[in-house]
Order: sequence, then C-alpha cells, then structure tokens
Amino acid sequence: MLGDVTRRPQTGQPPGVQSDGSAQPRQIPAVSPPASDTGATEEGGSISATATPRADLRTAPEARTVSPSAPGEWSAVPLAGDLPAERHRLPARVTRYWRWRAFYSALPLVVLLVSAAIVLPWGPWWVRWGVVGVVVAAIAACMIILPPIRYPVFWYAISPTEIDIQSGIIFTTRSLVPMHRVQSLRSERGPIADHYRVTTLKIRTAAGSVSLSGLDRAEADELCERISRLTGLTDDV
Repeated sequence: MLGDVTRRPQTGQPPGVQSDGSAQPRQIPAVSPPASDTGATEEGGSISATATPRADLRTAPEARTVSPSAPGEWSAVPLAGDLPAERHRLPARVTRYWRWRAFYSALPLVVLLVSAAIVLPWGPWWVRWGVVGVVVAAIAACMIILPPIRYPVFWYAISPTEIDIQSGIIFTTRSLVPMHRVQSLRSERGPIADHYRVTTLKIRTAAGSVSLSGLDRAEADELCERISRLTGLTDDV
C-alpha cells in the first residue's frame, strides 16, 4: 500500500495531449435518451419523441383538500334540559316545606336577638326592639316572597350522559354534571321533610356537589336508582 502511494508517475505525455502541447478534443459518446413514458423512439439515427399527457396533481380532485362544511350544517348536541319535555319539576307542596325550613333555621337568631334586647342594655329600648322588628320582618318577607319565586325557576333533567340542574332566585344558576363524574349519592331528610314527604338528594363529584332539594320521596328513590345504574356505582342513600 505504501509503494503505491509514493511511486512517481511514469514519464510521457498525459492522455489527451498532443506532442506539440495542444489538447486533443475529447470525444463524448452520444447517450440515447431512456425509453420512458414520454414515448421516445429512434428511427435511422434520429430521435422522435411523443409526449404523453400527464395528470396535474395540483388540480386533480384527489389532491385537493376537502373544504369544511357550510355554516349551519353541523348542529350542536342539545343538553338534557334544553328540551322542555325532559324537565322535571318539584311537587307543589315544596313551597310550604321551604317556608317552614326557613322559619326553623332563623328561629335561633330571633331568640338570640330577643334575649339580647331584654337582658343587655346596649342602647335605648326603642333601638333594641326596632332592630328585632326589622330582622323579624325581613325573615317573614323572605318566607312569604322567595319560595313562590324559586319554585318555577328550579328544574332538573337526566340523560344517559349528564345531569342538568337549574336553580336560583334572583340570579339563575345552571349546573351540568357529567354522568361519569358522579362519585356518590346521598339523600337527607329531617322531621320537616318527613312531614311533607320530600327528600334532599346530594350528588357529589370530584369538583364538589349539587343538591336537589324538595324531591318527592318516591321520585328521589327512583332517581337514585337510575343514576346508580347509569354510572355503575353503588349509592349510599
């Protein structure tokens, strides 16, 4: 290998150079064009080519991108409560239940204010009893006015994929709970609820919970069974 690298070239004229030092013109062999799909043929030393039309892929229908559908062609899937026929209302007696529950919830506050007005001298008598009167009037107004306003706003709807609940008095709140997010169900009822045969159903998820207050007892049991069947969980009601 070393001998081949260090060996000097033989003396003499390099190929392609004449004795007088002028370069001999190099002969380039003619290369016949390949017989491709252009239809080239050789006849008597002359070449004739016939071009075959080729489809333009830029304008071919197969190479075009499908344009999006026209506006309005896609319709959104309606929610469970978008259809009025699927909305469920509470029984009419729930308004009386709400009133008595508000009364018993506010009773400790009224007793505390009356006791403070009698025992503690924290101002003139008319100031003390004036405060008590204002609080009692506000509680009575809420008991009388708010339940009839709340009743028509509240509804719920159940579908195989979601639970749709609307509630509120002044501000309406709509809650949508995916069915696969439900983790547990719990029904609660006290002495007042037992008297009016209603139940409060709490639906718990990983993000929080929503409540259905004032459900009929039989309807609440049926709702628990249906949600448990759709979610595949064992309810703890």
